Amino acid sequence: MFKKSMALLLVLTMLVGLPLGASAEDSVPEKEGYVLDFSTEFNDGNLNTEYWLPQYLPHCTTNTEGSSARYKIENGYLNLFITKDSPDYFGGQPGSADSDNLLWIANGIQTWEKNHLHPGGSQQMEVEPYEGYATQYGYFEIRMKMPDTKGGGYAAWWLIGAQDDARPDGTGSQQNGEIDVFETFFKSPGVFEPKVHAWDDPELGEWASKVELDGTPMDYVNEFHTYAMDWRPEGITFYVDGKEVAKTIESPQYRMCMILSMYINSDFSGWDEPDNVYPIEWLIDYVRVYKDKNGYDENNRLTEFERFIKDMCDSFIAFWQRILSFFQDFCPQCHQFFECLFSMIPALYRTTNPNLSN
Repeated sequence: MFKKSMALLLVLTMLVGLPLGASAEDSVPEKEGYVLDFSTEFNDGNLNTEYWLPQYLPHCTTNTEGSSARYKIENGYLNLFITKDSPDYFGGQPGSADSDNLLWIANGIQTWEKNHLHPGGSQQMEVEPYEGYATQYGYFEIRMKMPDTKGGGYAAWWLIGAQDDARPDGTGSQQNGEIDVFETFFKSPGVFEPKVHAWDDPELGEWASKVELDGTPMDYVNEFHTYAMDWRPEGITFYVDGKEVAKTIESPQYRMCMILSMYINSDFSGWDEPDNVYPIEWLIDYVRVYKDKNGYDENNRLTEFERFIKDMCDSFIAFWQRILSFFQDFCPQCHQFFECLFSMIPALYRTTNPNLSN
């Protein structure tokens, strides 16, 4: 009888197509040409603390309450939220609409933590290292709804270098570049803004894009959409709902970790406004990382000469932007002429440097 029961169980397992003891992650759809490397599906009602630390950069504040994540996991979704009385990240009073008050609210979770992890924040608290998940290269994808607040605030899915080259105290790293898969103001859910910040990485340049998404802005609040990036040695390609929307021609060369975070009343996020709707809720269906089955070829990076040409062009473009800004203030007609001329430069740049296209 026991053997028959085991045989029946094995047959049922084969029919379902899952191995014994399969978890929600085991049932993640395959992606052609890739293998799954990381998955959080939020299906069991609990945050997987093996991979996610339920805090936001605790080394940057002495206020544990302010850095602790505020979230719910219900119906298969992670809900990160901010309420009207959420504690201030740095230990002050709840957020204020006074733009001179830099006390601000942050909420997030992350897959890595160590002293000096984010070069944009000051070190205030010694922390025990947390190593959940960090990797180099891959196809990163999230399915989510934009928060519906109608006011100030900000959400981001971003990666920061794991800083494997840092000194024992966490300082001295050059592997601390940043990839913002997206940064989005709550009041602009139909705008996609991927960015790359070099910080102390001498091999990485600053880059940013701003994309107006298809459809109406409220489509991205009322419906789930996918946001993704394909990070490779030769650059990063960004996608929304499977459609390519932006692309870089270089990328970080080291492991990075992930952070999901939202803010209000910070100097970069926008302020609590009269039309803000509380609670501010951010629903996330899943976070996944796939790896190319064929691996990643470091020889696809820019050569030294190509990087030299790129740096020269970037400097020239920055110079032109300053000229345009000058003429915009003093001579609108001249500004239109130079803007038209300037718009021709990227096309010429791509034509003369095919390896640096897009």
